[in-house]
Amino acid sequence: MTESIAISSGKGGVGKTTIAVNLALTIAKLGKKTLLLDADLGMANAHIILGLNAEKNLDDFVNGNTNINKIVVEVNSKLDFISGGSAIHNLLNLNETERYKIIKSFSSLKKNYDTMIIDVGAGADASSTGFMAASNKNIVIVVPEPTSFVDAYGLMKAANFDHKLQNFGIFVNNSNNEVHAKNYYDRFQVIFSKYLDINSNFIGCLKTSQNIKNSIMSRRPVVLDKTNQEEIYSFQAFSKNLEKIKTNDSKGIKFFED
Repeated sequence: MTESIAISSGKGGVGKTTIAVNLALTIAKLGKKTLLLDADLGMANAHIILGLNAEKNLDDFVNGNTNINKIVVEVNSKLDFISGGSAIHNLLNLNETERYKIIKSFSSLKKNYDTMIIDVGAGADASSTGFMAASNKNIVIVVPEPTSFVDAYGLMKAANFDHKLQNFGIFVNNSNNEVHAKNYYDRFQVIFSKYLDINSNFIGCLKTSQNIKNSIMSRRPVVLDKTNQEEIYSFQAFSKNLEKIKTNDSKGIKFFED
């Protein structure tokens, strides 16, 4: 069975896409056949971080111009990629039927992959929470700022209210170190547990890094450079901690289900 993992955030600018891309590459390097789906619809930029120019994207599929298999791009022998397209009006205004069509289409790919990473659009709109609900596991990216955790709280509240999602992994980006990140998470976890019927786990962090900034500018993901040992280790630890996240058993259509 293919495990689908949604990477989301309460607001933009927290490094969600960078983390999704490097996590997918890390899982692939560990030997699992992996698919990265850029579901930040109409505002997609994972292809930029990957250094790719995908000729076709989800817009071509939604409009009936091609099938889902034809928009898959091979990154390497273990990682494939589907682009969401950039600034495409049709995808920015995706309706429920079109979203259902996208999710349902992945049943034809279920024998091809061990894992799929979904880079979900920032915020708590219907498309974002819908893709979260269609995934087995959910990860929310935050940075150690009060506004980031408030926005994350709003996202998890919406996902819980709309789709009964209860289990989330929290990953802290731009931290000083793991102790700093964990302390920040612990402070807000008290609020999560007090006001929301959810379970959350701290599943890792990434320190503020010039290597990350350089990798974005060079369009070469940070984990592909062997000299970036600290970042590579952080993503390897992150991938192992995915096991800590409980599966959400929400009702409705799921990726890779018939």
